[in-house]
Amino acid sequence: MRLRKAGIVKHVTSRFVVVSANPEALPKVGSQIFTKRMEKIGVVYDIIGPVKSPFLLIKPGKGAKLNLSSEKLFVKGDDNGRSRKGKGSRKERGRKRNRKKGN
Repeated sequence: MRLRKAGIVKHVTSRFVVVSANPEALPKVGSQIFTKRMEKIGVVYDIIGPVKSPFLLIKPGKGAKLNLSSEKLFVKGDDNGRSRKGKGSRKERGRKRNRKKGN
């Protein structure tokens, strides 16, 4: 299994791990995050911050160690994150817009 660098831990809260990420190699939301020892930390919950220096919010899994300080985290190289199913546009769903008819 090949790993790509996700970023470096900046802060740990009670609900999330904040990681500074490389803007050119952002993982997708839902991607699994690991330490260099292949211990699963959690999944990418959200990407926040400015475009030039984004941050990842990692939602830790149950039993994940949270004593991470300035540790490098990784994402699987072949992991594409959670797939989203689109619902399509309104026209494709058959809905009509309500418009007032003029006199």
